[in-house]
Amino acid sequence: MKLPLFLLLLISSVPVSAQVEKVAMRTTGISCGICAGLSEVYFRRMPGVDAVKISLSKEAIMLTYKPGATFDPKAIRDLLKPMEVGVVQFQIGARGQAQVQDGKRRFVAGKQTFQLLDAIDSPDLELNKLVLVEGIVLDDKSPMALKVLSVKPLK
Repeated sequence: MKLPLFLLLLISSVPVSAQVEKVAMRTTGISCGICAGLSEVYFRRMPGVDAVKISLSKEAIMLTYKPGATFDPKAIRDLLKPMEVGVVQFQIGARGQAQVQDGKRRFVAGKQTFQLLDAIDSPDLELNKLVLVEGIVLDDKSPMALKVLSVKPLK
């Protein structure tokens, strides 16, 4: 059964729900093909992971998530630990919005909430407006902290 063109256009114009969409990781110890190959296999088995790219020369991993998936830094660290690969930094691309919760500014990306860090060089986030942010995640905090690097408005 074919869908009418106007229905396809309507479906394609619906905004994608808020969530962490991609994660770039700077790592240590992922400098050989065997570690990279095993890591890729394990990441592809992780729920919600859509694509995996690994750069041995940069010791970096990029994950892209399926719609509705959740970013879980602990699960990522646990997956890499047996191969003695560490994560130095998580940088995310996420759709969501800034909100005030319990008197604190937070970035809500679907099921996940991040404490917004106040940094001189961070762009301002307008409250309750859907945006795409790039930022560095500090996952040793609860809730995780987010230093916003860039913001793009979404329609």
